[in-house]
Amino acid sequence: MSGSSNSGPHGGIAGINWLGVVSGLLMIALPFLGPWWIGKAGEALEIALSPFNLSMSVVGQPISSNLVDLLLLAVAIGMVIAGVFMIVASIFPRRWWSKHLIKYGATKPLWAVVGLIVLLIVGALLFNNVVAKMLPSLIGEQAGGMGVFVSFDLPYVIGTSYSSIKIGEVASIMAPITFSLTFAFWVAVATSALGVAARIYHRRYSK
Repeated sequence: MSGSSNSGPHGGIAGINWLGVVSGLLMIALPFLGPWWIGKAGEALEIALSPFNLSMSVVGQPISSNLVDLLLLAVAIGMVIAGVFMIVASIFPRRWWSKHLIKYGATKPLWAVVGLIVLLIVGALLFNNVVAKMLPSLIGEQAGGMGVFVSFDLPYVIGTSYSSIKIGEVASIMAPITFSLTFAFWVAVATSALGVAARIYHRRYSK
């Protein structure tokens, strides 16, 4: 009577892929943990960003786009569904369909983390090498052709730099630019590692 299904290597509690259960729970929680990255330009501009939400304010006034909000909501729903799949597949790891659910869900957080980092790096590259070089002429036109000096050097992902705009002898503006990653981002990194580990561990149930 000692050989119950709960004590076997692949049965009951011992047969659950706990890495997948934990990663699945974290995946469900990720869309509700708030922004992963925050960017500020003095008191004039603030951006809070995650794969599931974007909030922006200019001089304290919020700016939003219904289309962007809907797209990010779809991403959030997709992450929650992937988390549910991970949990179900991990509780029933011997079912034929479990490996397909694990495969679908395991790398979703990883791609979200990588995608955000790539977006921030590419955005900083484009701004520093393209937009910043165009600003003097654009601002000069608005300032009646006065000599314009512009200095922008956005940090890559995290860090602090200073931007300055000087229009002849008329005006001079300097503001700190600060980029930071939040606690939610590091939770996402941990979730990504757990998801990959869960998928690798799940292979033992296919043998």
